[in-house]
Amino acid sequence: METKQKERIRRLMELLKKTDRIHLKEAARMLEVSVMTIRRDFSQESPDPLPLTLLGGYIVMVNKPAQPVASSLPPAPHHQDDVPLAILAAGLVNENDLVFFDNGAEMPLVISMIPDDITFTGICYSHRVFVALNEKANATAVLCGGTYRAKSDAFYDANNPSPLDSLNPRKVFISASGVHTHFGVTWFNADDLATKRKAMDHGLRKILLARHALFDEVAPASLGALSAFDVLISDRPLPTEYAAQCRNGSVKVITPDSESE
Repeated sequence: METKQKERIRRLMELLKKTDRIHLKEAARMLEVSVMTIRRDFSQESPDPLPLTLLGGYIVMVNKPAQPVASSLPPAPHHQDDVPLAILAAGLVNENDLVFFDNGAEMPLVISMIPDDITFTGICYSHRVFVALNEKANATAVLCGGTYRAKSDAFYDANNPSPLDSLNPRKVFISASGVHTHFGVTWFNADDLATKRKAMDHGLRKILLARHALFDEVAPASLGALSAFDVLISDRPLPTEYAAQCRNGSVKVITPDSESE
């Protein structure tokens, strides 16, 4: 029988197939244990050496396995600071969840971080997100179809019914291009707003993903106020004024340094 320690090591190995390293605090949050528990896992004597090790507060593979053959679709150029966001967001996906994934470059990374043993359904309108969902053995992909526009890597159809008209996602992951105290949450492409807003209207829990560099930025298309979201995930603690705005708007903030839910 697999011990809890071996199960945690196995799950960490699955995560490290997708990225080069995981911060100790992020790993603790993903596994829903304390940092000390993970440290003990690495300090216990074992007849076989662990394939993972701790280096400067990060968990890394001792021998990184060869990467699978890449698909013909080039990966989206996500920012390095999207990695902690993706880990934290993936940790919110539970068994049998119905989840909407937005059109941001970090969304395929979020999907890749979801443990492979979790069964869930993902709704999307991005080609890359659809491909990422199809690579998960236990995921069912629902694509909002229409006319494909390569520039935004998305499908649009305003004249016909959408799966979002009749589905209520338990979680709605929304990408941002900017977050501002006055202008709210903004996005670079106005064509995406209709789908984003429809997902938010039907979603039970609206989750905004915004790395620290996007605060004080304003993009052309306005999505809504920060208080329109239930959760904000970022890679660092928020600037003081945004933390206050989240408290006043009852927006839960999740960062690598925040306590586990």
